Amino acid sequence: MASNSKGPRPSFFSPKSAGTRFLTALANLIIVNFLFIITCIPVITIGASITSLYRITIAILAGDNPSVWKDYLTCFKSNFLKATLFQLLYTALTAFFLFEIFMVNNMMDPEYYWAAYPAYFFLAVVFSSSVYAFPLLAWFEESFKQYLKNSVLLAITNIPVTLMIIVITGGLAFLVYQFTVTSLSILVFMGFSTIAMFYSLFFKRIFEKLGAEISFEEREGRD
Repeated sequence: MASNSKGPRPSFFSPKSAGTRFLTALANLIIVNFLFIITCIPVITIGASITSLYRITIAILAGDNPSVWKDYLTCFKSNFLKATLFQLLYTALTAFFLFEIFMVNNMMDPEYYWAAYPAYFFLAVVFSSSVYAFPLLAWFEESFKQYLKNSVLLAITNIPVTLMIIVITGGLAFLVYQFTVTSLSILVFMGFSTIAMFYSLFFKRIFEKLGAEISFEEREGRD
């Protein structure tokens, strides 16, 4: 007669157990959150830091096991120039349109406030493009012009995701403004990486619908 025994169950701390995978992912999020904060300190490096952050979070979601320190810093170094150009471009455009809005609201009669509407529109386009530009940079090899084009196209063709990210990001910014100490304490622990991980759920799905093979190992093999 065949035995009904299914054998010993895997230990919680077995390398392949769900518990171990969860704890590993948690540890990776804490580490990458720390790296993100440290590399953002010079300010000019924020773009490269965001790119590297998405490199790790999307890799984790793909089921890979990245060497967080090494792979984060490698991505940071290899994408620094393009990421910094993106950061400077988006910062300059944001400053320009905010200045336009300020001028209309403070230097013109109230009846001309409608003149600020185009600036609001282009400000939304700039932010929407930035939402996709850095994840694209983390996982695809394209020209700077193509990155810009694809980031805008993705923002338009994935409007629900784009709006969700804008609303959540705006809400988080408001919470930081209202509850600065508490919010920053959470962000310093693992807040940035957790938010990036949540956004990466959608980025990974979008990239895969475009036929992309989201695999950390495969990307590393081509670099």
